[in-house]
Amino acid sequence: MAHKTSPAVPAQTSVPIDPKNRPRYSHEQLQQYFTRINLPEQIRTSPVINDASLAGTEEHGLPLLKALHRHHLANIPFENLELHYSAHKKISLNMDVLFDKFVVRGIKHGRGGRCMENNGFFGTVLRSLGYNVRNCAGRVSRMWNPNAETREQLGETYDGWNHMLNLVKINNQRYIVDVGMGSMGPAIVYPLQDGWEGVAVAPRKIRLQLKAIPETYGQGDDAPKLWCFDQCLVPDAPGKDKWIPTYCFTETEFLPQDYEMMSYFTSNNPSVFFTYCLICTKLLVDEEKEVVVGDVSLFNNGVRKTVGGKRDAPQELKSEEERIQVLKDVFKVELTEEEKNGLPDDKKLN
Repeated sequence: MAHKTSPAVPAQTSVPIDPKNRPRYSHEQLQQYFTRINLPEQIRTSPVINDASLAGTEEHGLPLLKALHRHHLANIPFENLELHYSAHKKISLNMDVLFDKFVVRGIKHGRGGRCMENNGFFGTVLRSLGYNVRNCAGRVSRMWNPNAETREQLGETYDGWNHMLNLVKINNQRYIVDVGMGSMGPAIVYPLQDGWEGVAVAPRKIRLQLKAIPETYGQGDDAPKLWCFDQCLVPDAPGKDKWIPTYCFTETEFLPQDYEMMSYFTSNNPSVFFTYCLICTKLLVDEEKEVVVGDVSLFNNGVRKTVGGKRDAPQELKSEEERIQVLKDVFKVELTEEEKNGLPDDKKLN
C-alpha cells in the first residue's frame, strides 16, 4: 500500500533551476536602493550600472562594489528589532520582502536587519548588477558573546553555523563582502587571501588566515582548514595588541534552505543572544576620505558612539519612550505603532 501524502505540499525554499527565474532587482528597484543608501550621483554614473559585463573588472567593478558596501553600512543598520518590536517575531529571507523592508518602507522607517537579511539582500543587489556572488556561511567566535562567563570559558571555541557572508569574484580574485556583522564586522571589502592583513576601522586591524580551528578532531595534515577572520582592536598598545578571533567561514556555497534553518535557530533558540538582547548598530563614514571611521550602537538600554577607536561614555536609556526616540533620532529607525505595541512588557524599559 502506498504511503499517503499530504494533499497540499507547502512551498519549499530553493533556488529556481532556471537562472532566469532567480531573484533579481530591476533597474528601477536598484535606483530606489541607491536613494535609500544615499549613493552620490557621481557613483551612480558608474558604467557597471548599464553594462553588467563590467562588474567583474578591477577598473569599474571593484570601485563600485566598495562604494556600495560602504554606503550600505552607513545607511542600513545591523539590527534585530523584528524579534522584539514586531507582533509576529519572525524573520523573512524572501528577497521581495527584504526589498520592501529595506528600501520601500526603509526610506521612511530606516529599517535594517541581521546578517542573513543584510547579506542576502546585498548579494541579490550585486547579482542584479552583474557581479559573480557566492553565499557562504560562518561560525562566530564566542569571544564576542555578551556573557562574560562564556567568553572566559569558551572564548577559543566557535558557535555553530550562524553567520552569512558573500564572496564576490572580480578578475579571478575573490573578495569578502560582509554587510551583516555590525560594529564587529570587517567594514571593508578585502581579498580572500591567506595571511592578508589590513586596517578596517582605524586603528583596528584585521587579518585572514586559512587554518584549522582549535576544536577540530583532525590532526596534522588531516585537520580541515577554515578561513579565520581575526581582529586586533588596539594594535599600538603594548599588552593590548592581541588578535581576537571573530568568525571562521567556508568557501562552500550555502543555499537559501540552509539559511532558513540557520535563521530559524538564531531567531527562536533562547540560548542565542539575539532572542534576549536588543541591538541596533550603524557605521559612521567619513565621506571625504571614503572610509568607515566608527559606529554608533544601541544595546538593550544603552547607546554609545565609537570613533577612531575611542569610545564615548555610554548613554543610559531610562524609559521605553527614550529608547524609541533614540532609535528615531540617532539611527533614523521610526517604529510603527504596531511595532511599538509588539514589545512584550517584560522587555520594556521602565
